[in-house]
Amino acid sequence: MLADSYANPVLPAKDGDRARAFYRDVLGLTLVTGPADDPIVFSAGSGTTLLVTEMPDREPAGYATVSFLVTGIERLVAELGRKGVEFVAPDSSSFQGVEGTVVNGVIDYGPVKSVWLRDSEGNLLALNEIVDSSSRE
Repeated sequence: MLADSYANPVLPAKDGDRARAFYRDVLGLTLVTGPADDPIVFSAGSGTTLLVTEMPDREPAGYATVSFLVTGIERLVAELGRKGVEFVAPDSSSFQGVEGTVVNGVIDYGPVKSVWLRDSEGNLLALNEIVDSSSRE
């Protein structure tokens, strides 16, 4: 029924202007809506969008609500770190039963590399890179 319907995540923001600046200037997403609109819509890869709306009384979820599938995760982590992004240690040390190894802040689980970060509003975001397992043998 909904298989052909467009879906996008919605994140709360205590301060819309601060969130707009973070997603646009720090993460590099493209602002789709106007400079003062709420909700705030950003475009991301492969035609996806992310919606942020000012909800001053709403607390962020305690788990990652948005995951970006990326390439070059180590380079991205370094770039975001230079921009002052706060990275968060994971709650679990395994992925599908595989113990992770932390290298330069990136957790390598073998088939996937991951890192978690907080946006300007406290929302937890994940960056994940699928690793070609054939290149690791």
